Amino acid sequence: MTRIDFYTQVAEPHDFACRLVRRVYREGVGLAVLLADDRELIAFSNRLWSFEDTSFIPHCRASAPEADDTPIWLATNLAATIKHPVLLNLGPELPDEPGRFERILEIVGRDEASLARARERFRACRQLGFEIVHHDMSHK
Repeated sequence: MTRIDFYTQVAEPHDFACRLVRRVYREGVGLAVLLADDRELIAFSNRLWSFEDTSFIPHCRASAPEADDTPIWLATNLAATIKHPVLLNLGPELPDEPGRFERILEIVGRDEASLARARERFRACRQLGFEIVHHDMSHK
């Protein structure tokens, strides 16, 4: 069964997303990161390159020739070829076929728009019968 982790009240969602990517990478688990469009994909890739001075998070586009040898894939759509067990959803909606992932990570900022989108996704995940885990990040 798919588990959905909602990280709510995140002060800096982009920095937090990089920390989540780093954590999943260190666990040795394949991760796909879904982004809204190419502009956001490029910006997030650049953020991963510069996230920490002393560490390296190997990543590439899911369609890149080196993807088979790279543990972190960035994508703007979830083609059937994406087989990683974990998805970090930075896109605007719950992805199609969310049940194909073991885990989906959702980051929710503190602004009202983020909270409203999260409520919709939470209801959809509950209706699909997924295990939902809430992480309140307001004091972290």
